[in-house]
Amino acid sequence: MGKSPAAIDGKRFLDDEPYVEGEAGEDLTPGELVEQTGTTSDGTPILAPVDSVDKTDAEVMLIEVPSTPPLRNADTTTDPIDDTITSGTVVQAMVLRSGDTAQNALLASGTDLSAAADADISAGDILGSYSDGSLKATTTAGAGLLVATEAVDNSGAAAGERARINVRRI
Repeated sequence: MGKSPAAIDGKRFLDDEPYVEGEAGEDLTPGELVEQTGTTSDGTPILAPVDSVDKTDAEVMLIEVPSTPPLRNADTTTDPIDDTITSGTVVQAMVLRSGDTAQNALLASGTDLSAAADADISAGDILGSYSDGSLKATTTAGAGLLVATEAVDNSGAAAGERARINVRRI
């Protein structure tokens, strides 16, 4: 018999730990879709952005805002959700299971995609991976990882200008 859901400090735990702690294998941004690319010499997972377009059967892990410290950088007005997490830093990724929701995942810029329309998202659209850790609309069998829970149009954004989108795990 499975465990009941429990909320601890605003985080939801069910059956086993839905978070992975690892080392950033390259610079990361909160909300990026990441995958384990190896381990350090002490066995710590190395996490890097998913680098495949429409990766099939991927585990869904999204980088979270660092909890220590979760404050704005005193030298800038940058929100922590937009701060780059440098390579080698310890990071936490949320592992999404079927039905789990997440806020502020990253949607690719239409300019970066082969079809800009794949960045014009309606609520209910199926999303898959893009090669920079962001998401895009997909119709590729097995590549659908998430469902958009809101409409976001990032089709006309400049190259590299990713947008935030709320999602639910398929």
